[in-house]
Amino acid sequence: MRERLCHFLCCPECRGELQLVAHEQAGGEILTGLLVCPHCNLDFRVEAGVPRFVPATLSYEKQHTARNFGTSWKIWHGIDDERYRWQLLKWLTPLTAGDFRAKTVLDAGCGKGRHLRVLAQFGASDVIGVDLSEAVDVAYANTRTLDNVHVIQADLLNMPLKGGFDMVLSVGVLHHTPDPARSFSAITRQVRGGGTAACWVYGRENNGWIVRFVNPIRIGVTRHLPSWVVRAIACGLAAILFLMIYLLYLPAEVLSIKLFYQTYMLNLKALGFAECRHIVYDHLVAPTTFYLRRAEVEGWFLETGISKCTISWVNRNSWSGVGIVPAPA
Repeated sequence: MRERLCHFLCCPECRGELQLVAHEQAGGEILTGLLVCPHCNLDFRVEAGVPRFVPATLSYEKQHTARNFGTSWKIWHGIDDERYRWQLLKWLTPLTAGDFRAKTVLDAGCGKGRHLRVLAQFGASDVIGVDLSEAVDVAYANTRTLDNVHVIQADLLNMPLKGGFDMVLSVGVLHHTPDPARSFSAITRQVRGGGTAACWVYGRENNGWIVRFVNPIRIGVTRHLPSWVVRAIACGLAAILFLMIYLLYLPAEVLSIKLFYQTYMLNLKALGFAECRHIVYDHLVAPTTFYLRRAEVEGWFLETGISKCTISWVNRNSWSGVGIVPAPA
């Protein structure tokens, strides 16, 4: 971590200031140390360059989710900035790269840091990534050379942050939390009045087949299997999907024939086999997954007082929401 991160941090218990005690430093980075709250008499360790705020006790569901996704990001830790740039903007329609310039941005559920890099390249002044899993170590390694990027390990429901961000986004995360609406409310509290809140989640529309057929297999079988077994299954299923793309969906596109899931399948081709394999893996290992209807996502914004919002149907099987947080009365 860099010392400037302290300007954004607060004690997760009393919301008071934290005092930094640095132990080991290298190249402007604090690799080990403590963040101390004198009021609560608590300290939080900085380890391997990342401040750690994970509570001693977590629900089994959160532990399982953090473990499975942490493993996922450690296995597939590679970065493809060009691909991730257009992918992020597609997920956050109608935002553009220019909307992030000179803004403070919170990425709630940053995974391996792929979007942290993109946001920094868009010109954000400071980007804070928060994740509950050990993926933060991968995110830190992927962003260590970027002076305006910071990574924290913490629970989205109790982030050690003062708030006041210009923009807060959460991509592909809220639907894996035990209570997506509550998680959305928690992250939007970090946005200043007049700032932007954005999210992307799995949709229920057009995904009924996953809910009926894939979910029972995930819940009963694959989420309990060893990681290497699920990786092998994911590779096989991704290969089948790519065969379908080349043998069915691409010819249909050439002949102007519309097929179910066509937009999504062609998007998978653009993402590449490795990313497709990772997507399949996530669908198989997640302890918790909600597929949300448009009305539910729109309701999150309305319930948190965000009336000016845009809800977009991405690839005809997922939802993005972008809205302006109202200023306090």
